[in-house]
This record gives sequence, structure tokens and C-alpha cells, in this order.
Amino acid sequence: MPTLLKRLLVLPLLLTASLAYADPQRLQQLHEFRSEAFKAGTYLLIDNNLYERVREPGNREIYNSALQQMDSLLRQMNNPGNLRPLYSELVTLIRELEALPEDQAHYSLATVNRIMMAHGNLENAAAELYEAEVAGSPDNLVALQRQSIETSRILLLYENNMFSSVGVYFLPSREGLFVELDNRINDGSNQLKQLMPEHKDTFDRLDKQYSFIQPRLINHHADWVPTIAAFYLTKNTQTLDELAREQANLAEASVSTN
Repeated sequence: MPTLLKRLLVLPLLLTASLAYADPQRLQQLHEFRSEAFKAGTYLLIDNNLYERVREPGNREIYNSALQQMDSLLRQMNNPGNLRPLYSELVTLIRELEALPEDQAHYSLATVNRIMMAHGNLENAAAELYEAEVAGSPDNLVALQRQSIETSRILLLYENNMFSSVGVYFLPSREGLFVELDNRINDGSNQLKQLMPEHKDTFDRLDKQYSFIQPRLINHHADWVPTIAAFYLTKNTQTLDELAREQANLAEASVSTN
């Protein structure tokens, strides 16, 4: 067989082989960047909502810690796509909000809306990069990451609904969105128990924590509990992200030995 023909036949095989192995660490970094962005948005909304009479300094500490982690992840990923300028815009708007005097709370809602719009732009861009990298990744890793994001979404949507003047920008807004996300979370839990039966006790615990706050999410116009909701659901996303990190490490080790 002529040498040129051999090369032409081998090239597609090499290309297929390279596509078959996703980068689990890169995917996990993109996921954790999104997860931290949701945490930042959640606690910024808690810090600025009008239902809490006393502003707890811990809320600002949490969202600033999330912003710092996002910056670190961007550096680790070498600033993919246009995430860096979108991140910088988000931070600039948050600093603008923090600089407002306490007695100008009625003006801050416009800035909060701009911040959530900036978060939506950032999340949509990060999600696009994530989807471009997800092909070929282990099912359990993707399922853990998806469950974490769905939990973050329903939490941020809940916190968002405390503000009549703040839009929903991190996913298309429509009727029945809480029920839709709730169904996805329940389906995701069942899928994880099938994919990772060795962690069933952990998933049962996450279900219990979610079910405690779930009625508040569905009936989101009654008796706001912003801090309690964030406490329980953020614990869930942290556990899911830790499990995903473990699976990413295992997947990377498996690829390196093959």
C-alpha cells in the first residue's frame, strides 16, 4: 500500500482516538467555575434582599470567596474563551454595589439587576465551553456535575424571586420553572444512585436535605427563608462537587495508564 494512502487511512483513526478521551480535569474546572459563580450570585442576592433586617457580614465573605476561587480557576484554565472579561464585568458591578451608602438601598436594586445580568452572560458563556468539552466524559462525572448545576439553579431562582425588579438571566424564564427544575433534580438523584450505588447513603442524605427545603422552593411566594435555603442546598452542591472532583481524578488516572 502506498505510504501516502497509509497516512490518509491512519489520520482519521488518530483523530477519533484523540476525541474519545475528554479532559476530565478541564471539564471539572469549568464546572467548578460555574458552581462558584452561582454561589457568588446566591449570596450577593441574600446580602442585598430587603427581607433580612440585619445584613450578616458572612454573606459578603462567602460571595467574595467564591469570586476569588473563580479568578483562581480562570488562571488554571488559562482564561478560556471570553470568560475573563465577563468575570471582570461581574466583579466591577459588585464593587459598585458595595460602594453604595446603606441609606441608598432603593437605588441598589437597579445595580443588582445589572449584576445578575452579568452573571447570566458569564454562566451562558461558561456553559457553552462546558458543553463543547463534555463529549466522551464518564457518565457518573457528568451526572454529578449536572445535579450540582440544577441544584444551584433552583437555589438562585429562589433567591432571585425575592426581587420583583430583578430578571432571570442564567436560564430561559418561563412558567413552571421551579417544578421543572425540581423534576430534574429528582431524576438526577435516581440516575446517580444507579450509576454510583456505592454512594447511595450519600445521595439519600442529599435527598433528605433537599426535601427539607423543597416545599419552600415550590411555594416560593410564601415565608421567604433565603439563608436557610442557601445553607442546605449549598451543602448539597459542595458534596456533589467533591464527588465530581474525585471522579475527575479517577478518570484522569485511568486515561494516563491506558
